[in-house]
Amino acid sequence: MPPCPGFSAQRWQEMREAAIDFPDRFGEDAIALAWTVTDLFGVHPTVGVVRVDYCGGLMINARRVEAIGDTWIRYGNQTYRRDRPGRPVGVPVWEVGR
Repeated sequence: MPPCPGFSAQRWQEMREAAIDFPDRFGEDAIALAWTVTDLFGVHPTVGVVRVDYCGGLMINARRVEAIGDTWIRYGNQTYRRDRPGRPVGVPVWEVGR
């Protein structure tokens, strides 16, 4: 069952699998590069992934991460950037509705 609004069951399953893959492959790099929980798993506190501007790098794309840098995550030909001026900060996806 999806943890927050905006996910279909199938989309959540795909997103979850990609997010579970991330720590094994990039966890140490993410820590060294100071990625935070909300940088990775953030969503809007009440409307979840419906507000994409609140989403962290692992909540915006259901594809597995291919590379990580100090301000970006790349999945194929798409890149998530955490250094956008004025980007709101969400809550970890597992805290929605609490």
